Amino acid sequence: VRSGPVLSELLDWGETDLGIVTGNNRYFTLDRSAVQALQLQPDELIAISPPSSRHLRGLGFAPADWSEMSGQGARVHLFYPDADKPSLAARQYIAKGERDGVPEAYKCRIRSPWWRVPLLPVADLFLTYMNHDTPRLVANLAGVRHLNSVHGVALKQDLRSIGMELLPLGMLNSVTLLGAELVGRSYGGGILKLEPREADRLPIPSPEAIRQVAHALRSLRTQIGSTFRNGELMKVVEQVDRVLLTGSLRLGSKEILSLRRARRLLFERRARRGEGTA
Repeated sequence: VRSGPVLSELLDWGETDLGIVTGNNRYFTLDRSAVQALQLQPDELIAISPPSSRHLRGLGFAPADWSEMSGQGARVHLFYPDADKPSLAARQYIAKGERDGVPEAYKCRIRSPWWRVPLLPVADLFLTYMNHDTPRLVANLAGVRHLNSVHGVALKQDLRSIGMELLPLGMLNSVTLLGAELVGRSYGGGILKLEPREADRLPIPSPEAIRQVAHALRSLRTQIGSTFRNGELMKVVEQVDRVLLTGSLRLGSKEILSLRRARRLLFERRARRGEGTA
């Protein structure tokens, strides 16, 4: 299946990297009410995807999603004052951090000033790397930065447009799901984890394949909104398989069922380990 031009690896699309490491997320990430209470200025804050990846289960993370999470009290701001002249409000918050021992954390201790978190470029895609079911690629439509609770993918310039639009859907196929089980590692609780080097080897549709089925994938996007909202991942996978594996890769139904059985076998074994029964 992987020997033809239809499938490639995530590395062929772009570079995967770790997210921002703050040293203390509870201090450096703030919700809207904390920002107001501290009287911090907009230029002392960086918009971020909130810590964790539970909210990254669709195909994209849009400005409206960020605003909704902000309204719900999520930590969508990163404290990032001016390195030379922090405001009075920022200096007061820095002093509070020093009283609370925040500079003693390793990542804070080794940087100067300790309260200036090193930034990374804005990613095109977020990759959820700690998953119960399967990794997801989510388009960063909001243009926000990400913490190390998710990976970021910087797409090659000539692949950026189609990759952000269609790769999050195209990767939800039986080959990629099986590949994730093979290249990833199982952790406590049955969690599947992908480090960046492992993510590089994730088998996904090639740029050529995505371009060939772009019209069909665009049509499919408009049909699966409620399916995604209901958490019915495998129904989405079946539809993508028809477009990609049957339509482009020319696999027969028996071959596709074999791929699904193999993935289900590994998934169920991982889940049983999480329950402590295998």
